Amino acid sequence: MTSKVIIMTGASSGIGAATVKRLAQDGARITLAARRAEKLAKLANEVETLGGEALVVQTDVSKRADIEHMIQATLERWGRIDVLVNNAGIGGDVSFLDIDPDKVRKEVHINLIAVIECAQVVLPIMLRQKSGHIVNVASLAGLVAPPESTVYSATKFGVNGFSDSLRRELHNTGISVSAFCPGYTPSEISPILKAHAEKQADAPSVPGLMPITYVADQLADLIYRPRRRLVIPVGWRPFIALGRLFPALADALMPLFRSKDN
Repeated sequence: MTSKVIIMTGASSGIGAATVKRLAQDGARITLAARRAEKLAKLANEVETLGGEALVVQTDVSKRADIEHMIQATLERWGRIDVLVNNAGIGGDVSFLDIDPDKVRKEVHINLIAVIECAQVVLPIMLRQKSGHIVNVASLAGLVAPPESTVYSATKFGVNGFSDSLRRELHNTGISVSAFCPGYTPSEISPILKAHAEKQADAPSVPGLMPITYVADQLADLIYRPRRRLVIPVGWRPFIALGRLFPALADALMPLFRSKDN
């Protein structure tokens, strides 16, 4: 990964921050994009210590002007963009009727519209280069929808669909498009997962919870070796097939995941 120029949205915490640290060990040059500038500055110091290079660009991906600035700042610093990782996202859905309408719009914008816009802004650069890789962070919830995750699942199904369509549109252009679909990961995306990220002793049990370092390793591997889709953990892949082939059985099993956000 040495000499690769990578943009990571949502870099300030969770999967984004962990993957940035992993890539820094390989000498990657990384644009750290998120809203929390102080966290990004601290992460940039860690990147430099680990052997990588970092550019901090405070970015709100819900704003087109911020996205354009992120792309332009990266070009000005390094002259090219090899990988865009669309990682920024929010979650924490509750019962569908209890979701605030403003929260619905914000979640759809950040989780789906921003992914589309970031790809749209970076794509002309990659087409000129005749190379590039767009990695869209989706979720297992974007393949099999759990209860109390209505809006989140809708956005992540959208990310998977967008990734498939864009990949096919870019066939034979030299540009790869991948979807990354992790299961439960310690992060700030929901109160339960945040409790695990903070290593709270009373954090509720979460099925199939993966160490953040494992998830970062897998995302880094996807960046190294582009594939259509990467689903983790491996043990949950049969459940995805079950949901597609036997939806009634999936309906019967899904209540086991109630009140646990992905």
